[in-house]
Amino acid sequence: MNSSGYIVASDSAIIGVGETINEAAEQALEWSDDYDGVEALIADMESDLEKAHEEDGKPYVRRATAALIEAVEKGGTPEQWTIIDNIACTAEEAIEHNS
Repeated sequence: MNSSGYIVASDSAIIGVGETINEAAEQALEWSDDYDGVEALIADMESDLEKAHEEDGKPYVRRATAALIEAVEKGGTPEQWTIIDNIACTAEEAIEHNS
């Protein structure tokens, strides 16, 4: 599984994508009123870069495949996506990876 960029997610919704964490965080701010700016969001997420903060609904960052980033850019969060080897990917990529 190859990473091509980053996603920012909150619960199961992907709220930002980008080639860099900064780009993904900028998009995510459009959906979150909890932060004063990109730097504040990144600082919060960088406290544990690869750990999902799903327990309390805080945004988290993950490396992501090109296919997942493209799917989000074309139509929002796919109905199904997952994480394989700490990289967010489409359900189709996960099936292919596991077969």
